[in-house]
Amino acid sequence: MNINFKATTIELTDEIRTYAEEKTISVTKLLKNVDAGNISADVSLEKKQEQNSGNVFRADITIHAGAERVHAVGHGESIMAAIDIARDDLVSRMGREKKRRLDALRRGGAKVKKLLRFWK
Repeated sequence: MNINFKATTIELTDEIRTYAEEKTISVTKLLKNVDAGNISADVSLEKKQEQNSGNVFRADITIHAGAERVHAVGHGESIMAAIDIARDDLVSRMGREKKRRLDALRRGGAKVKKLLRFWK
């Protein structure tokens, strides 16, 4: 797995890098039927210049797995909180996509079953 980091307006320390790597790798474990060599991630971290309080930090995570692409953005009061929010958003998006695929498969199977009943 390849993780590309981009840090604008903040210094990318080893602590932040390892934290972001751990969170990104934990999300990629949810990907099934994808070779680990085909997975790459882009992590962009930044601090908003014009803002001094509130959700100042932004984490932008994009995971490329074969032809699939999942993207999430998190805003938080610290860079760690922003990474956590982006990770949670990625997990929910991946779960939603999995549910959509399963529902489409089930609908197709139900149509085939209905068609087979008609032929009897």
